Amino acid sequence: MNRQERSWIIAWATLQGIGLWLLHEWLIRLADKGEHLSVIWPLYAFILTLPLSQMMLSAHRNKPALWWMSAGFSLVMSAAAAYMGCQAWVDGLPVGSVERRGFLLGFITLGSWFVLLPFAEHKLVTHRWFSDYSLLFSAAWRNLVKLVLAALFTGLLWILLFLLAGLFKVLNIGFLMDLFTSRIFAYPVTAIAFGIGISLYAAKEEALVGIYRASLNILGWLLPVVSLILILFLLALPFQGLALLWKTGYATSLMLCLLVWTVFLFNAAWQDASGEQRFPRWLLHFISLGLLAMPVYIALCAYSLGLRVAQYGWSVDRIWAVLAIVTMAFYALGYAFAVLRRNAVWMLEARQVNIAAALFTVSLLILTMTPVLDPARVAVSSQVARLLDGRTPVNDFDFEYLRLQGGRYGNQRLQDLVRNTAHEHAELIRQKAAAALKVTHRTFKPKGPEPLTREQLRERLTPYPHDTGLDPAFLDFLLGRYNTGDIYLNCRADKPCPVLTLDLNGDGGRELVLLDGYGSRIFSQEQGVWKVAGRLAGKDMGALGAAKMQRELDALDFSAKPNAWRELWIGNMKYQVEEE
Repeated sequence: MNRQERSWIIAWATLQGIGLWLLHEWLIRLADKGEHLSVIWPLYAFILTLPLSQMMLSAHRNKPALWWMSAGFSLVMSAAAAYMGCQAWVDGLPVGSVERRGFLLGFITLGSWFVLLPFAEHKLVTHRWFSDYSLLFSAAWRNLVKLVLAALFTGLLWILLFLLAGLFKVLNIGFLMDLFTSRIFAYPVTAIAFGIGISLYAAKEEALVGIYRASLNILGWLLPVVSLILILFLLALPFQGLALLWKTGYATSLMLCLLVWTVFLFNAAWQDASGEQRFPRWLLHFISLGLLAMPVYIALCAYSLGLRVAQYGWSVDRIWAVLAIVTMAFYALGYAFAVLRRNAVWMLEARQVNIAAALFTVSLLILTMTPVLDPARVAVSSQVARLLDGRTPVNDFDFEYLRLQGGRYGNQRLQDLVRNTAHEHAELIRQKAAAALKVTHRTFKPKGPEPLTREQLRERLTPYPHDTGLDPAFLDFLLGRYNTGDIYLNCRADKPCPVLTLDLNGDGGRELVLLDGYGSRIFSQEQGVWKVAGRLAGKDMGALGAAKMQRELDALDFSAKPNAWRELWIGNMKYQVEEE
């Protein structure tokens, strides 16, 4: 790398650092950041991607094609970021509620940029997009090594800078720490250090290429292992059945992870078809058998996800899952086709499969940042449709999901539900939608219990003494609180909860003590109306369900005793004495 190219890289790194610093300073002075996400996110996308493209492709800086490709990609991603920013922000929610979408935007933007970078380099070198797979393969891995080394160089530089600042701070000289932690220093220095790290790669390129080739060769020997896993699991599956697979709740994730590792290790071993000769012929046949098993895993994943979608509808997570399945299906079917072709060069068609799959994946990811395939839009439409056609009961519908995870689409649909008059439970829908529009965070309310009748509740309670019975008014009070979810009872007909009748506060009246472990409560009457007086507390709460306690209750060995120690009050704070 000559001096002009290195200066070009450092100049773009400096511009990037200054741009990020200015953007940060503007954000600090911006009062309503959320309302400007449709401007903030595009600026970040543009400032990050355009200088990176210019630095990574600096060898072609004099070619006009570099400018229109790098600027074109940055503008496309900025437009997508503007859409995401517009849909992510919801008035009334904290700015932190958009963090997940912001992370997703960064991942898709930088991931797409990395995947498309070798194609841009191929176009600049050969004037074609993907005619030479070996060039694409080497460019992709070279870029990865270059970026990792630049990040490592930047990180080590900051460690040394903080070491220097820390040593001077020991001497009561703190200006270096203040300087290094200031934004006007941190942003430009970080970007320039990263640019220098990129420029240093060319000096040792041959050695570094040898290192990553050797690393891939070592990783490639794990391909027979993952092939063995693919085959063994499918052989064991018929003997255990699919029921166990679906019962776990995470089988689809495990199978997708296995497929991702298979694709990665296959390419580490196969590389650009130069790794084919490293394996003996019988081992190639075994690996081919493992690759032929990949479509079976895709079918299992698709069937599993289909069951969940049919039962619960689409959600954001399920949409991402189906996109992952579709992407892996592209690889699985393509590799299976390459195996069946049986060319003289093993898996020769994998070149075309990898190229098409890379472009297909990037297209899918970018479409999720547009109205065409926005996961929030699809999920909200699916869930609201299930509510309105009765597939999801109103009491089971998660209105807060629309408010907190549906973005602008979800909140627009909530506002529509507030005005709904056509549904048979329209009044209840309007109430719940209006309540959801007021929340700013998850309330984590558990799903309400199955309603009980008075007789069912009576079967779950045992009065002590037995001849006292339970006041029907108390049963009605407890039943109402239980059926509305205000009180949770861990009482069953085969293991009823004891209810003790005694005077606990010395007022001459009776209180009821419902023993339910750590949820034990005391109930009292005030002017003939039952209420929750308090909770039971003590050091032996864990013994409330023990057999010894049951024997003592049957013997009516319980009583209310006065406390030898009075309570200590400091202001409105209460303290009690626990004797040792």
